[in-house]
Amino acid sequence: MTVYRHGRRWWYDFRLGGIRYREPTNARTQDEALQQEAIRRAGLAAQAASIHRQSSPRFVDFSLADFAQWCAVEHRDRPSTHLRYMRCIKALNYFFGRHTLQSITAGTVEQYKIHRSQQVRKNARDGRLVTPAAVNRELAVLRILFNFAIRLGKARENPVVKVKFFRERPNHMRVISAEEEQSYLAAASPLLHDVAVMMLETGMRPGEIYRLRREDVDLSLRSVQVRSGKTCNAARHIPLTERALAILARRVKHGESCWLFSCPFDPTKPVLDVRKAHDAAVRRAKIFPPFRLYDLRHTALTRMAMSGIDLPTLKELAGHSQIQMTMRYVHPTPEHKRRAMAKFEEFARAGEPIHA
Repeated sequence: MTVYRHGRRWWYDFRLGGIRYREPTNARTQDEALQQEAIRRAGLAAQAASIHRQSSPRFVDFSLADFAQWCAVEHRDRPSTHLRYMRCIKALNYFFGRHTLQSITAGTVEQYKIHRSQQVRKNARDGRLVTPAAVNRELAVLRILFNFAIRLGKARENPVVKVKFFRERPNHMRVISAEEEQSYLAAASPLLHDVAVMMLETGMRPGEIYRLRREDVDLSLRSVQVRSGKTCNAARHIPLTERALAILARRVKHGESCWLFSCPFDPTKPVLDVRKAHDAAVRRAKIFPPFRLYDLRHTALTRMAMSGIDLPTLKELAGHSQIQMTMRYVHPTPEHKRRAMAKFEEFARAGEPIHA
């Protein structure tokens, strides 16, 4: 029975299109309540049919117009996030471009998962396929796009919510050695060199370095200010080492833009990414296995931890919201573990023997 009496009023309770409708009526009898329920069902069905009859935009048109505009405004303080979203949209458009939003189903999204996971990574010379993590990031953007389309009334449901994402392997982060660092910096372009040194000396995120302004550097106090970033704790002051101070002092003195790391093609904007330059430097330096640009931050935080910096201080330097995140970045090298075990062995042998 879809109608029932609660107190002095009759209620109806039913589901339509996966949505539950539980509302009171002004009916005096059960039959009147059933009639009002039927009217309500018919109205909802007509509304759904009306939406379905409306011309549904093509995915390529909606993604490059409505969604791109919304994304630019929503992430205006995070240009790297906007850039990443639009890279995902480019990949999604190759598959969904000619589809209308209404015609994309969970089955279509599953087909995209299979298709995309079997593609060779762009610029991959060893034939590596697109990783499950990369496919998941694109599906996440697709899910955000459909939620936005639903809010605009241009889609009725989000097909991505019915799709299971790929299981990802644990994110492997590596610490580069001193020899790798030397070879890498020697092969790096001038801009990449300065970005890499800043990451290695401060542990800053790449995006935080890209958006540094002149006023963010205090040469007298030997510190740099990060105004905003990935988390609410990203805003912080970071003391500078001699090497980091020298780079920023040079850029403050000789730079002509308000941005310390300005775009080579448009000095009025900050640089958006140096990944291509990074990949080229790793190849020229013949470093194998290769490492990611973000591993330079991981290397810096690991070195800081091994130097004796306590975790609460390291958390503040890294700009983490929780200390558990800081602990994920701390991975002692094999040599550091060997030295620790040598200290333990020396301590154990110096003590009194323990008798049972």
